[in-house]
Amino acid sequence: MNLDSFFARIFLSLSGLVAAVALAAVIVAGALLSAQQVRATDERLEALTESLAAEAELVLRGGAPADPFGERLRALGSASGLAITLADADGLVVAGSGAPAASGSRTDGLGPGRRPALETQLAASGREVRQVWRPIEVEGRPVGSLTASADLAQVRAAQAELRAGLAWFGAAAVVLGAAASWWIARQLARPFQELEADAAELAAGRLDADVRSAGPAERRRLADGLNALARHLRARLEEMRRARTEVETVLSSMQEGVVAVDARERVVLMNQAAARLLGVGTALEPGDSLWERLRFPELERALRAVLAGTPAWHGDAASPAQDGRVLGLSVARVAHGDGLDKPLAGAVALLSDVTAIRRLEQVRIDFVANVSHELRTPLAAVMGSLETLADPEQEPETRQRFLEIGNRNAARLQAIVSDLLDLSSIEAEGDRMPLEPVRADAPLRTAAGALAGAAESKGVRLELPPPTPEPAIVRGNAQRLEQVFTNLLENAIKYTPQGGRVLARVRVLPREVQVDVEDSGMGIPAAALPRIFERFYRVDRSRSREMGGTGLGLAIVKHVVRAHGGTVSVRSEEGRGTTFTVALPLIPESTRSV
Repeated sequence: MNLDSFFARIFLSLSGLVAAVALAAVIVAGALLSAQQVRATDERLEALTESLAAEAELVLRGGAPADPFGERLRALGSASGLAITLADADGLVVAGSGAPAASGSRTDGLGPGRRPALETQLAASGREVRQVWRPIEVEGRPVGSLTASADLAQVRAAQAELRAGLAWFGAAAVVLGAAASWWIARQLARPFQELEADAAELAAGRLDADVRSAGPAERRRLADGLNALARHLRARLEEMRRARTEVETVLSSMQEGVVAVDARERVVLMNQAAARLLGVGTALEPGDSLWERLRFPELERALRAVLAGTPAWHGDAASPAQDGRVLGLSVARVAHGDGLDKPLAGAVALLSDVTAIRRLEQVRIDFVANVSHELRTPLAAVMGSLETLADPEQEPETRQRFLEIGNRNAARLQAIVSDLLDLSSIEAEGDRMPLEPVRADAPLRTAAGALAGAAESKGVRLELPPPTPEPAIVRGNAQRLEQVFTNLLENAIKYTPQGGRVLARVRVLPREVQVDVEDSGMGIPAAALPRIFERFYRVDRSRSREMGGTGLGLAIVKHVVRAHGGTVSVRSEEGRGTTFTVALPLIPESTRSV
C-alpha cells in the first residue's frame, strides 16, 4: 500500500481516529466503572453501619445484651463478606463479626472532634480493605463506634475482569473500525482511482477516451473539466497535425532544401530535398546530430556564425556530395518570438542548387565578352579601311585592297548580327514555334543540295542516305530544320580537308528518328566537347575566323532542336573526325498527315 496515496491517507486517518477513540473509551469507561464499584462498596458499608447504629446504641447503653448483637454481626459478616466491629468509647471491642478488619481500625477510643470517616486501609494480612467508621452518640455524647470494612481484593478482581473485557471490546472496536475505515476509504478513493486511470489514458495520448463522471459532485466537476481539456487538446492537436502536414507537404514539394537546427546544432527538421542536395541519402530524424552524418564546412561555419549572433548569412559553396554542383546557402536565426533580442531557439538553412544559374550567369558574361570581341575586330577593320579610303593620296591599288577588306568585314558584321537576331527569334518562339508534320530527311536533302557545290569545289565527297522505305514523319518546322542541317553540313565541309568525306545517315527507331552528320575532319578535343554549343565558343578562334564562321551556328542548332522536343549530341576524336546526331520524336502513324 502506497502510504502517500489518497486511500492510504484516509484509511490511516480513520483507523487512527477509531483506535484513539476506542482507547480513550476503554480508559474512561474502566476508570468510571472502577470508581462505581468502589462507590457501591462504600454505599453498602455506609448502609450497613447506618442500619446497625440504633442496635449498637442500645448495646452500648446497656439496654441490650452484647452477645446476641455479636451473633448477629457474625451472621451479617458471613453473609455479606464484610467485617463489622462495635467498640465502646475507650476503644474496647464490644462485639464483632470476627477479627478487626484493619490494623488501624478505630478501636483507639473516641477523641474530641471525631467524625464519621470513609477510607482505605491496609489490613494486618497485607490486604487492602475499605473501611467505614461511624461514631455512636447518646444525647450528644460519644459512647462508642461502629466500624464496617470490606476486602477490596474482590473489587480489584472485578475491576481487572472489567478492564479485560473493555480491552477486548476496544480491540474488537479497533478491528471493526479498521474494517469500516478500509471500506470507507475504498469508497472515497475509488472515484479518484478511476479518475487517475482515465487521466493516465489521456496522458498516454488517447485523447478520445472520455473521463467517467460518476461519483461525488466534486469528482464529476473535475471529470467534466478534464473532458473539456481533452476536447481542447484534441482540437489543438488536430490543428497542429494539419499545420504540420501542410508544412511537410510544402517542404516535400520544394526543390530547395530546408535544414532547421536547435541551439545545440541538433536537427529539428530536414526535408528530402536537403538530404538529396547534401548527399546524405535520407533526411535526418529530429534530434540527430547534424555533423555525425555530414561534412560540410561552409554550412557548419554559417550555422555557427548565426547561432553566435549573426542575423543572417548568404553565400555559395561547392556541394559536399562532390558532384560538381554549386549550392546557394541562406542561413537565418530563429528566436522565441519576434526580434533579435529574443532568446535564441536555433537556426534554419535554405539550400538551393544554383549550378545552372551560376553557369548561365557565366555564359551571359562570356556572351557579352564574346559579342564585344567578335564585333570589335571587324569594326576595327572597317574603321581602318574607311580611314585609308578617306586619304586622297592613296594609290588606286591600295584603295581597292582596303575597300575589299572593309566589304569583307562589313559582311562578317552583317552575318554576326543576322545570326544573333535569328538566335534571339528562335529563343523567343520557344514552344510556340509553328510545327507541322514533315519528312525528317526532306530538310536534310534540301540543305545538302544547297551545299553540294561548296563541297565539290573543296574536293570533299558529300554522301546522302538512300530514301527510307517508310517515311520518317516528325512534327517540325521545315525551314528551321533545314537551317539545322545546313549549319551541321557546312561545318563538316569547312573542317574536312580536301579528299575527305561528309556522310549523312537517317536511322528510324521505334520512337524517334536520328540524323547523323559525320565527317572525316580534324576532330574536336575532348575538353572542348561540353562547350561547343555555347554562343561564340570556338575550338580554334583564328582558324574559325579565317573560315568565316560567326560562332553561333551550333547554338542555333541546339535551340532549334530543343524547340522540336529533340536532342543533339556530338562524338569526336581528334584527327579522326566528328559525328553530330540529331534525334527527333516520331509522330504516331495514326496521326500522320503529310
